[in-house]
Amino acid sequence: MKTKAMALALLLSLMGCSESSEESKNEVKKEMEKAGEATADAYDSAKENAAESWDKTKNATSEAYEESKEMASDAYEDGKKMASDAYDATAEKAGELKDAAAKKAHEACVKMKEQMGGDVSECDN
Repeated sequence: MKTKAMALALLLSLMGCSESSEESKNEVKKEMEKAGEATADAYDSAKENAAESWDKTKNATSEAYEESKEMASDAYEDGKKMASDAYDATAEKAGELKDAAAKKAHEACVKMKEQMGGDVSECDN
């Protein structure tokens, strides 16, 4: 409505109402009212379209956010599991290496004691 009144006032001020006949004024007024209504309708339609577009954008953004949040959570859980598996495998390998090193050290001790005539039971500590 504001737009209609502004358009009418603009046209009337441009036409110079005092120079026009009463009939011309009425015709211009009717045309301005039609133009004002069309402008108001176009404005309302544009406003509705903008609101619909905003809602669609908001929904799409929300969906994308939720999907990315879920993907990030899944990736985090996968990463934790991989890290845990790697830690377990490393701990197992370290245990194997420690046992192998202890066995080699024991064998070397026994061999040295046998060659030098020492007490082999000392290697068991």
